[in-house]
This record gives sequence, C-alpha cells and structure tokens, in this order.
Amino acid sequence: MKSFYRYLPVLFLCIPVTWAGSFIAGKFIIADMPPMDSVFWRFILSAGVMLPFLFFLHRSAHPTFGDRLYLKHLTIVVLTSGISYHIFFFWALKYTSPTNTALIIALNPFFTAFAEIIFFKKPRPVRFYFGFMLAFLGAVWVNIARGDGLSLPGFGELLCLLSSLSWTVYTILAKLTKKDEWDSLWIGAYNYLFTALIVLLFIPQTLELNTVLSIKKSVWVALLYMAIFPTAIGYTLYYIGVQIKGPAWAATYIYLVPSFTANLDYLFFKAEFTFPMVVGTTLVVLGLLLGNLNARQLKVVMRLNKHKNQV
Repeated sequence: MKSFYRYLPVLFLCIPVTWAGSFIAGKFIIADMPPMDSVFWRFILSAGVMLPFLFFLHRSAHPTFGDRLYLKHLTIVVLTSGISYHIFFFWALKYTSPTNTALIIALNPFFTAFAEIIFFKKPRPVRFYFGFMLAFLGAVWVNIARGDGLSLPGFGELLCLLSSLSWTVYTILAKLTKKDEWDSLWIGAYNYLFTALIVLLFIPQTLELNTVLSIKKSVWVALLYMAIFPTAIGYTLYYIGVQIKGPAWAATYIYLVPSFTANLDYLFFKAEFTFPMVVGTTLVVLGLLLGNLNARQLKVVMRLNKHKNQV
C-alpha cells in the first residue's frame, strides 16, 4: 500500500492523458455523427461500463431513489453536465480543433470562481485576477492568431464557451444541492444512463438497424475509448484521488489537460505548433496554475511535470 501511495502522482498522470484523449476521440466521432447521436452513444456505452462495475464492487453506496432531494440533484446533473455541456462540446469540435476546445473549456475554473464571487460573495486573492487575465489572453491569442494574420474567433469557439459555461452552471448548482453522503460514482453512472435515455427521445432513429450498421469502425473505437478511458479509468482514478488526497490535490491534474491535448492534436491530426499556439497555451496553463492553486499545490504540479518529462 505504501508503494501505491508513493507512485500515486505518476499513476494520476493517466487522468489528464485520458481526458485530453476525449477531445481527440470527440473529433473523430463528430466527423461522421451528429452531436445528439454522439452524446447518446458516448453515454449509453459509458453507462454500460460503469453500472455493472459499481453493482459488483460498490453496491453498498447505491443511492435511494425515494429521496426527492437526490432526484432533484440528479436532474440538475443530467441537464447541465450531461446534456448541455456535451452537446456544445461535440458541436464545437465540428467547427474547431481539439486544442482550441480544450483551451477554452479549461477556463471553466475562472468562470466558476467569478460565479461564486457574484452569487456567494466569496473573496479571491489578487493573483486569481492576474491568473485569469493571463489565461484569458492566452486563449484569445490562440484563437485569433491563425495562419499569417489575425481573425475573430469563430462559431466553434463560441460553442466551446457555451460548453464551459454549462459546466459552470453544473458546478454551482450541484454544489448547492449535493449532500456529502451521496456517492459521486453512482451519481456519475446514473447521469450517463439518464442523459442517454433523454437524448434518445429526440433522436429515436439513431437505433434503427441501418443507422447503427452505417457507423464506421473508427467511430466505434472512439466511442469505446470515451466510455472506458476518460470514464471508467479517468473518473474513477480522480474519485480515488479525492478520497485519498483531497479535492484540491486531485484538481491540480486538470490543469495539465490543455498541454496534453495539444500534443495529441499534433500526433493524430498533424496540428501545427505555431508560435502563437505555443505562447497562448503556455499563458493559459500558467494563468490556470497561478489563479487557482496555492504554493503547496504548485509544488505538486512541478513534480508532475518532472514525472511527465521522465515518461
């Protein structure tokens, strides 16, 4: 067990890698499948992976559906993080690159923090505002410095922003309605199931035999990747990290997602590492770290970067 704790930081590098991979997989999926269909298949497969796993290994924490407050919380999770966030997520990937999508969605901690400042009067240190300005300028620079000149962000970037704001709404409302005794893994699993069933009401044709048979093998591989790696592996590891080390420690790994996504974008789609992209991505990551982490958490990230380079 001691050796497990010792290598936990290295093991947890799987989290940003698998989550970064979801942007790449999403790009493959949306090339041949509409956003609503993408959401359905991504979540029905995720439910098929997570629910049996939890029934066999985590049944003791199964929720009570007779609790109206639990159903209210689950409804909020489904509508915001399940349906709204992921429809905008897949739709955005249809029009922009995985790197751009990851960079804009990575600004979510700032949007959430500003919502807490406005609605809960929660104070923030000066470094938070400085970090936000760095990250925001970095994301804007990446999205306007294209080719040989400058251009305004497009429709895809707007959809990324809506996706990020959807996650902010989810974070705030879920925080207000969730009880500590409710298990996050079960909430996630039922979120996958009910999101898929609700979306299916609007696209029943997606289950027609001809439609299913027309789905390319590469799309099935990408869908299975999203069901297994970011969900069953990435989210479960994140949950373990929260239980062992706490939410603040586990959250430090999220800030590595944009840089991993940029590398995978280059590997799979030959995306160019232009000077504006390198500068903008660096500003986003530095801004996220400066604005959201304290000195102790920054040391954790520095150690993670050493492990990343060694790997």
